[in-house]
Amino acid sequence: MAYQFLLPDIGEGVVEAEILKWFVKPGDSVVEDQPLAEVMTDKATVTIPSPKRGRVTRLHWKEGEVARVHHALVELELEGGAVQAPAAVAAAPAVGPTAAAQAPVPPAVEARPATGATGRALAAPAVRALARELGVDIQGVTPSGPSGRVTKEDVRGNAAANGSAAHAAGPAAPAGTVEVVPVRGLRRRIAEKMAQSKRTAAHFTFVEQVDATDLVALKERMGKGAEAEGVKITFLPFVLKAAVAALRKFPQLNASFDEARGEIHRKHWYDLGIAAATDQGLTVPVVRRADQRSIVDLAREIARLGADSRAGKLRPEDVGNSTFTVTSLGALGGMFATPVINFPEVAILGVHRIRPTPVARDGQVVIRDVMYVSLTSDHRVVDGTEAAAFTYEVIRHLENPALLFLHTV
Repeated sequence: MAYQFLLPDIGEGVVEAEILKWFVKPGDSVVEDQPLAEVMTDKATVTIPSPKRGRVTRLHWKEGEVARVHHALVELELEGGAVQAPAAVAAAPAVGPTAAAQAPVPPAVEARPATGATGRALAAPAVRALARELGVDIQGVTPSGPSGRVTKEDVRGNAAANGSAAHAAGPAAPAGTVEVVPVRGLRRRIAEKMAQSKRTAAHFTFVEQVDATDLVALKERMGKGAEAEGVKITFLPFVLKAAVAALRKFPQLNASFDEARGEIHRKHWYDLGIAAATDQGLTVPVVRRADQRSIVDLAREIARLGADSRAGKLRPEDVGNSTFTVTSLGALGGMFATPVINFPEVAILGVHRIRPTPVARDGQVVIRDVMYVSLTSDHRVVDGTEAAAFTYEVIRHLENPALLFLHTV
């Protein structure tokens, strides 16, 4: 009988996983611990290794399909023809961007030479995703990274040299045709979560203006001292501190809504999500215990999370289970936006570009540094007056930034 390898229990309550990429095909010989597939769950992107040495006789799922945990994933014919009962082994985590989490790749999977026994190029899932997007065969890319790793620059260089990338060689399809792009991986997760949020929560957005002149001055003064410690100060650490101060006063917004049980779960800690854009889509890494961090510590952690998000190196503890989310579109400009709630949270704060603006002060028109903030909340849980009061509490701390240091680290 054939050996049926079951999709392993990846943990964290995960019951299914999308097949992102097969590394093998029927007829291939595999060795123990050789990567079989890359899968994505709501919690992590992981590489599934082979538990045995043998030959692949069947793949039970196609790329893009969603497989169930403890259901057959791969059929193997073991060397020697031994009969084996169905089995599932622990998955080896792989580095890669997800809608929720990533974990580092153990050496047994990721530290193989690119031309080793598996014949598989050594590259992170984010690099493989870019190769698929650009139509590049990653096996033919010459690696330049450490230990023979293929980097994104290697992939882009190959695409440009071979004319496979649309941005390197012009449009791939003639005008008037339709390009069909499968919705898979992180894009599918984003689509599902955004649709769930809009379908479930009663979105209500409140927008107000902030005079950030004093905040700009304080950031500039603190930035000089932080540079000596190798830290770049942005406005986001101040926003997180202001959000914590407002959440303490209005705990209804530091909560999640369990619709099935009809319960509001107020959180008495402050793990703040920060929406971050990556090449694969939007991720929300989390600054844990934001209330216990200094401005410099917040800046350092935000920078790390942002860099790891873009590189696909977030750890499982860096994502998920946030209590409130902040999203910033400041660098892109625009007056303001209406952010979508990071479900099942009940509110999200949007901060936007600071720009010199003429305003009236004491009967005179003066130029001040002004930005808009927008709070989207779930109207089933948060009343409009409470949403407005929360927003004004955030504004009070941003317009008087010395308040940020009264009750926090």
